[in-house]
Amino acid sequence: MVGLIEKIRQHFDLAMVEEISIEVNPGSITKDKLLKYKEAGINRISLGVQSFNDNELNFLGRKHTVGQALEAVELLQRVFQNYNLDLIFAIPGQSLKSWQETLKQVLSFQPPHLSIYNLQIEKGTPLANMLEEGEIKVVDDTLDAEMYLLARELFNLHDFKQYEISNFSRKGFDSIHNQIYWHYQPYLGIGPAAVSFDGRIRFANKADLPKYINNLTNSVLPVENIERLSIKEQISEMIFMGLRLTDGISLAEFTDRFTVDLLKLYQLEIEDCLSKGLIEIKDKHIRLSEKGLLLGNEVFMKFLK
Repeated sequence: MVGLIEKIRQHFDLAMVEEISIEVNPGSITKDKLLKYKEAGINRISLGVQSFNDNELNFLGRKHTVGQALEAVELLQRVFQNYNLDLIFAIPGQSLKSWQETLKQVLSFQPPHLSIYNLQIEKGTPLANMLEEGEIKVVDDTLDAEMYLLARELFNLHDFKQYEISNFSRKGFDSIHNQIYWHYQPYLGIGPAAVSFDGRIRFANKADLPKYINNLTNSVLPVENIERLSIKEQISEMIFMGLRLTDGISLAEFTDRFTVDLLKLYQLEIEDCLSKGLIEIKDKHIRLSEKGLLLGNEVFMKFLK
């Protein structure tokens, strides 16, 4: 990683870059690595803790233990001021009490930023196979909601501000990197399988490393899976991403970008969501309501159809 950043500096001026963030795993972190990261210019670390329960970590297939996670956070605090801790909830077999213990543990570190995600079981994964075989059951919606609400309540008591469905920060520690996606701005992905987006076209690099290197060696861009988005697709995606933010979508910015009034374009969908208390329109922004934060997918689907 350090060598990669040094190479980037040879070709790009990073003087104006506010955030250089990387993700690290608790099982592989060392003080020496952290010091080298900082020396290279990295100023934000995201640590994939996921849980402070060994049984849950085991179930998720994580290679680290609770002990390693605790040690990793302590090391991280000595070197970096700006860091994030990732947590997962709604793990099959997880109780509300277990989740509460993980939350209490993570809050004891007083981190500047926290991200929480309910477990999504993807097709073709070992967990999906276990689900199909009846070996595990997904957490029911009621418990899932209770876990999410408990986290929001505890984070609020500890002076965290929620700025996105899954992200909470202390003042001045919002993730700059992630907000590029939520504000539907262009980004460049470098490396095998990395995805890029210029505002209209999305494309991915070849995932096969030898093919990726071969293309570059022959001065050919290693690009595949080019997707040219229609205006309708761009609009739907911007709404989907923007509604994840607690500030929601600026109606003026939407009109400037697409030369159309969002409230008129999706009048029926918006009226339906308003009647169900899922969204609200305030300060010239449209955003999810408290109820809508729990039922975000239901809202998103209305704009993706």
